[in-house]
Amino acid sequence: MHESFEFLLLDGFSNMVLASALEPLRDVKMRSIFADLDWEVTTLDGATVTSSSKLGLSPNRRFDPEQTKSTLVIVAGYSVREQVTRELVSMVRLASRNARRVLALDTASWLLAEAGVLDGHRATIHWQELDAFTEAFPNVDTSNARYVSSGPFMTCGGASTVLEMILELIEEIFGPAAAFDASSMFIFDPARQKSGNRGAARLRDRGSPKLLQALNIIAENVETPLTTFELAERVSLSERTLCRAFSDELGMTPGKYYKLYRLQHARYLVQETRSSTEQIAHRCGFSCASALRRSFTRVFGKPINAFRL
Repeated sequence: MHESFEFLLLDGFSNMVLASALEPLRDVKMRSIFADLDWEVTTLDGATVTSSSKLGLSPNRRFDPEQTKSTLVIVAGYSVREQVTRELVSMVRLASRNARRVLALDTASWLLAEAGVLDGHRATIHWQELDAFTEAFPNVDTSNARYVSSGPFMTCGGASTVLEMILELIEEIFGPAAAFDASSMFIFDPARQKSGNRGAARLRDRGSPKLLQALNIIAENVETPLTTFELAERVSLSERTLCRAFSDELGMTPGKYYKLYRLQHARYLVQETRSSTEQIAHRCGFSCASALRRSFTRVFGKPINAFRL
């Protein structure tokens, strides 16, 4: 299923908050074979919007609540209360009805609460606004959790919680493999990296420990792929148990995931390096360039050279 995201930016939004939400989606679009998604940026008047650090950003179009049919992501900043108008509240209320889901980042929960759409829902907001939010909206079940999911609404506070929330949404929509890959890209801890417990292994509820260990081993053995038996042996499981874990949690066999991971890495290399197809084939565990080309075209529907930038 195709997934669209609309980022509505209000003046004073945080660049860090926006990046924490948008960059993981970009990574999923670039690396995940099964993810079909796009996004656009809107502002209230269609003009350039200025972030809290005084950087200007030009939108794709003007915000139109009638056109909001996908996932609406509202990014507000420190001055959200001064920006509330009757017209804006009405637009947010309409857009919330039309959207598949609504994400309120940083202080944007205030707008949803003003629109009345959070009544009866659990929600949170940036910690600096939490007490005022609780007092202003008694019909909202205010929480001090890092992020909250309630019905079609997801709310959170600062940038670090945005990343956690987006990774959970990626897992819900595109599966745990995509969430694992995205978290591995944006979360780095040298100590845990060294011990083999990296990426999504740091995140709660991202999969069983043995599966995450297997995914780490796959990522570390791209050039010389292991057999399923060897992979199972590395994580101290029987081959049958490992296959069941992959099937239950990722919906595919270890061999299929392993090959897709290698092909994703090949796509990255062809886009980001000047390596020859023969060199990329070697680095991704294929016997020769022709074997890589056949697999690549079968999975991506295009020849590998079509991805050269």
